Amino acid sequence: MIVSKCPLRISLFGGSTDSPAFIKKFESGRVISFTPNLYTYSSLHQDINGFNQNQKKYIVSYSELECSERVFDLKNSVVREFLLYFNIDPLKVSLNADIFSNGSGLASSSSYLLNLVSSYHLMTNGKVDLKSICKDAFEIESRLNPLNGYQDTYGCPYGGIKLIEFFKGGTFNIKQLPDSVFNLFDFYLIYTGDKRFSSNILKHYNIDKSYDLLSLTTQAVSAFEKEDYCQIFELLNSSWIKKKNNNRYILSNKNLKQIDDDLEHDNAILAHKLCGAGGGGYFLAISEKKSDISFENPYIKIKIDNKGIQTKKI
Repeated sequence: MIVSKCPLRISLFGGSTDSPAFIKKFESGRVISFTPNLYTYSSLHQDINGFNQNQKKYIVSYSELECSERVFDLKNSVVREFLLYFNIDPLKVSLNADIFSNGSGLASSSSYLLNLVSSYHLMTNGKVDLKSICKDAFEIESRLNPLNGYQDTYGCPYGGIKLIEFFKGGTFNIKQLPDSVFNLFDFYLIYTGDKRFSSNILKHYNIDKSYDLLSLTTQAVSAFEKEDYCQIFELLNSSWIKKKNNNRYILSNKNLKQIDDDLEHDNAILAHKLCGAGGGGYFLAISEKKSDISFENPYIKIKIDNKGIQTKKI
């Protein structure tokens, strides 16, 4: 059995400049993201003891249990496309996560997919190469959502906070940034209660309006390297304002607008943004370190993960 654990991804700067359409037009894109201490998990079991040899079925366990002789009949699209991509014979797949992840804006589908791809690489090649699993995972996810950017599949497996630059031809560069901000301030994820499909949001993005986000990302890199926290928070708020003004579907209902407004007028909150493409999922909020802060919606305090994806045979 191969088991894998991959962190989720929270984008801070440059979201939408990582899309293939943006990179094609402007030569490159850049994002800053970090991996929180929240994970998805997977296991692949080839039934070496033969308990599935007679049935020859795919068994997929997540919030539902699926059992099928045909991969095309599987409802879980991430598992189905993974199995089709590698033409894998029947086996047992199990998925789990630390938090409610469907439509979260935290790249959960990419995180699941990276676990599966990493497990398959270890199963067949005896090793895991991060660049290779990122490439395979992105190609599979592009089948599910052609509008998805690169940062989800390239941001989850590399731990820590980092600048990721994407270039034409599928090449990329990762630069780790100082993470002292996570020791000095509190980071929260606030659940909006709304699910969303990123494809419904991404199709309304105007890539020309996203161009200004590149300069904000460059300024943010400098702020992180100087450990200038005031500038980091100021830039994060400016980036969030630009992003939601670029696409009116990001705050698609009164509930999201109300949470956004409450966070904006909360003096304890230094910076905030809606995670992912928008339309639901989780807000990220940052405050001074204090124990008495609370929110009306369900929330969780998070830390940074510096290990990235971990895959092993047991």
